Amino acid sequence: MVQKTLFAMYYPYCGLVSRMLPNITLDGRKLRVLPGVYKPLDSEHHVVDFITEGKRVLDVGCGSGVITVFAGLKSEHVTAIDISPQAIENTRQNCQAHNIENVTIKQSDMYREVDGERFDYIVSYPPLFEGSFKSDDRQWCTSSHFVEELFRGASDHLESEGKLVVLLPKKFRVSPVDLSEKYGLEFESAVPHHNRSIGNRLHALPYLHFNMNNHVFTFHRLP
Repeated sequence: MVQKTLFAMYYPYCGLVSRMLPNITLDGRKLRVLPGVYKPLDSEHHVVDFITEGKRVLDVGCGSGVITVFAGLKSEHVTAIDISPQAIENTRQNCQAHNIENVTIKQSDMYREVDGERFDYIVSYPPLFEGSFKSDDRQWCTSSHFVEELFRGASDHLESEGKLVVLLPKKFRVSPVDLSEKYGLEFESAVPHHNRSIGNRLHALPYLHFNMNNHVFTFHRLP
């Protein structure tokens, strides 16, 4: 109950800050973040450093489209999905602004709208708020549920040598390695993520958003 109350106060506060600071520049690319969409404050676009060029990528929970944009620069094709219509529109706008044309954007509750499709990589930056509650319009804050569903469906949507690349705090309430073993994936590596620029750290301060000791976890699909 306390957690829900805090988030109920935090949402409108973040919305106010985002209206005052709607843009963010990452590696020279300016992105606009619409109200109600999670702002990329952790240089999460660097997860694309862990994918090989010329592959087919699925971005789960695309949010503002930051990972989609950077993945589109090095991939054959990117499919971006999110449950939020605001996020879908935001991703579409940012892809258009940066002339990313090799992308398909779909509103989808997790993997529902990509059923039967397989990809070389699934990439995701799940919400950092470790809540266990669920809400359609606040799914960017439902980490425990989101992460479980992310791992649950990964194997069914990866090619035989496909990989899941996900950015998470090292100490998360649900062990990513345990989830990988539960859902047919094998752990490869966990690399510390220290790519936040000074400018990005300063930008994050008004959001009361601090270093989460994130790691890039990589898993591959078991035969």
